[in-house]
Amino acid sequence: MPKDIERALRECFHPKAGKPNLHKVTVNIERAKQHVDKAHGNLRAMKLMFDNDLFDWTISCGYYAMYHAVLASLFKIGIRATAHYCAIAAFKKFYVERGKISREYITYIKKAKQLEQKYADTLEKAQEERVVEQYGVEILTNDDAEWIIEDAKDFVLKIEEILAE
Repeated sequence: MPKDIERALRECFHPKAGKPNLHKVTVNIERAKQHVDKAHGNLRAMKLMFDNDLFDWTISCGYYAMYHAVLASLFKIGIRATAHYCAIAAFKKFYVERGKISREYITYIKKAKQLEQKYADTLEKAQEERVVEQYGVEILTNDDAEWIIEDAKDFVLKIEEILAE
């Protein structure tokens, strides 16, 4: 595991000061489903924003769709996250690096590894773009936001497949 993820998880579960941002909890499939429902709401909002040329909000809604899917995946394994970077670090460790996200792709190991990295990279890219676009004043175009439409849908679908296992 890369040291930055290791360090982030250590700090998220056991911070030197303040409250932890990752908590071990009882597995909660109902809470996971609620986060998937919220992810779907964000996907619908993302499409509405895109169709109305509100590209900064397209990126934000796409990010939150993926973020809520990540929260769902963590509740499935008994982890509650209260900070975005901690949720992403936990998702990388417990799903991407451990190969859990690719279980259905077992016969396509090489392809699965690429998909795993794609999903993790997509979430990070969306988070970075959300911060820049939500707080900045730059004018965005269709091309700036178009990438997230399919990536966010794919990401949420992937988490739903994991929850169904």
